[in-house]
Amino acid sequence: MLHLCLAAVPPPDLLDDLERRAFQFFVDQSHPETGLTKDRAKNDPSGDAFTVASIASTGFALTAYAIGVERGWMARADAERRTERTLATLLSGVEHEHGWLYHFIDWKTGKREWKCEASTIDTTILLAGVLTAESYWAKSPAIRKACNDFRARIDWKWAMTDGDANPSETLIGHGYRPEEGFLKSRWSAQYSEEKMLYVFMAGSTDLPTSGWEKIGRKFETYRGIEFITGGPLFIHQMSEGWVDFRGMRDRLGIDYGVNTTRATLANRQYCIDNPKQFKAYGANFWGLSACDSPDGYRAFGAPGWIDDNGTITPTSAVASMPFTPRESRAFAEAMRREHPKAWGRYGFPNGYNPHRDWIDPEVIGIDLGMMMLGIENARSGMVHRWMARHPVVKRGLQRLGFRRTRETGPRPLRTTP
Repeated sequence: MLHLCLAAVPPPDLLDDLERRAFQFFVDQSHPETGLTKDRAKNDPSGDAFTVASIASTGFALTAYAIGVERGWMARADAERRTERTLATLLSGVEHEHGWLYHFIDWKTGKREWKCEASTIDTTILLAGVLTAESYWAKSPAIRKACNDFRARIDWKWAMTDGDANPSETLIGHGYRPEEGFLKSRWSAQYSEEKMLYVFMAGSTDLPTSGWEKIGRKFETYRGIEFITGGPLFIHQMSEGWVDFRGMRDRLGIDYGVNTTRATLANRQYCIDNPKQFKAYGANFWGLSACDSPDGYRAFGAPGWIDDNGTITPTSAVASMPFTPRESRAFAEAMRREHPKAWGRYGFPNGYNPHRDWIDPEVIGIDLGMMMLGIENARSGMVHRWMARHPVVKRGLQRLGFRRTRETGPRPLRTTP
């Protein structure tokens, strides 16, 4: 009789379950004393011995705590303590260069790991979490002050001009290593995940914003779908998790919300076409992005930028929920139903390759984070709302020329400015 009663209980909504499992990663994998969040973890209950944190993953954790409170998954007092603890560590316990933090750090000590760079994009992802916390915890003087102190410490000019070595430069550099100085690459010769980097810079400083127009934007058409080339899906999801570009056009007349939708549909259509004839690819099995694979970590993507060995990133397909709700839900349901072995304590694995019968044993914080934000924004839009009311985001979008437009019919990707 007990068995029958348990069987009669309906399963939780899959999207709610996925979001909560992603949220739980940030609870479980953040150090209890420093608040720094691991880069990755095993996707089974046995646990792991990983000790390296990612500053980007920590940014998602700061956002996760606010979501947890609103969803009833975490007590408000606990979330506030975790936020305060994390911010205190970021301000006094983590190595940095002119406010730019090292990409990978020891989760206990905050010390640099693997001789990694002081990363502008990863610090920006962390900053997105800080801005979220500042907006959500607006009634907490301690959190507001810590967030403001963190923002004020970031030297945007230093990162843009290579420490004044190139005073006329308007594209922000990728980062800095003590052993070699400033990295040569800049954001960006090609379209990538850098949009919020420039939004936050424009909102935080009076530096020139002309670098925005210099971002490479190569328009591609695949099966009648026009979009800006950027093969891996995360390129179209990282900034969008926090900043809602939908319904707006920039100085170039581009609607990046339309672009994300189209790039996602093109990615899916490529998997439907399946030119390399990989197992399982189809309308409900797609999602090429940067992830673990049987051949190591790779930036998979298509079309336009084609790298494909049969590995998809389940969390990326689900992270597209605000832009392709029907297709993303269908993917999640089919993935859970048809590939039950590709499931763990934090939900779907980071990478999955049925063609080679390979399931990633691990998950990565930033991918779970993008999925968590994608689901939440599709369900409630609250992360987008928290960010939209922050003065840095408001000013940044304004300085970059973003404007809301009312248009009849389907919105085109680009119009004449």
